[in-house]
Amino acid sequence: MPVASAPGGVELRYETSGDGPPLLLVSGTGHDHTFWSGQLSLFEREFRCIVFDNRGVGASSVPPPGYRLADMADDAAAVLDAAGAEAAHVMGFSMGGHISQELCLRHPGRVLSLGLHHTWARNCARLGDFQATRKRIAERGDMETLAEFSLLGLYSHSYYDAHAEEMKAKAKWLAENSGPREGWIGQLEATLHGDTLDRLHRIRVPALVTASSHDLIVEPHHAEEIHSRIEGSRKIVLEGTGHVALIEAPEVFAGLCLDFLREAARTG
Repeated sequence: MPVASAPGGVELRYETSGDGPPLLLVSGTGHDHTFWSGQLSLFEREFRCIVFDNRGVGASSVPPPGYRLADMADDAAAVLDAAGAEAAHVMGFSMGGHISQELCLRHPGRVLSLGLHHTWARNCARLGDFQATRKRIAERGDMETLAEFSLLGLYSHSYYDAHAEEMKAKAKWLAENSGPREGWIGQLEATLHGDTLDRLHRIRVPALVTASSHDLIVEPHHAEEIHSRIEGSRKIVLEGTGHVALIEAPEVFAGLCLDFLREAARTG
């Protein structure tokens, strides 16, 4: 994988695939670039997709905790530089959506359109407690419990029950491959301090905001908060899916994203 160099000596591993306008995909907490694997075959038919490992996971650097989501947004800008993309359509999921907000606010000329998926601008009490609990588990070094606890929130009740054995395998994989303890701590700490809500009115690019009716981590009211503050944004709530709707309903999720991206690319 090629390497992008970010401020502070952080190195980010990234990959590109497909042809067309550049599309940067930003992953959520604890997940590397493979988080988007189920979408790439659909997106890369029309876009040059750029995926990368956030700091703290995968093959990227694992700096000590103490950084912020704004620093991770600067990482994303460095990936665009390395990939030769002056500007790109940007889509972020969960923590990746918060990073994408910061990217657009800190580097507005780099973002052509913005997909903010199952994300938030300001922690509510429950979301903050969920992230703080995961951080405490990571600090204790119990990565198996962290993975199991995370999956209970990521998937809707019905999907989890229908894929119970798969969930066990996912928990094992997540515990072993999702990143070191320090990476989890650093990313979760960053999510606890992130807050873009009072700056969202500055975003002036086409924006799609999505949520799921059965999201146990980021309740749809967060999408409404974002949508109400970004002029001209579009909000879609997927019915029956949980937090990781792109995994529970990959074709539905990709379809609504592609409809938005096509329109954004067409209108310039």
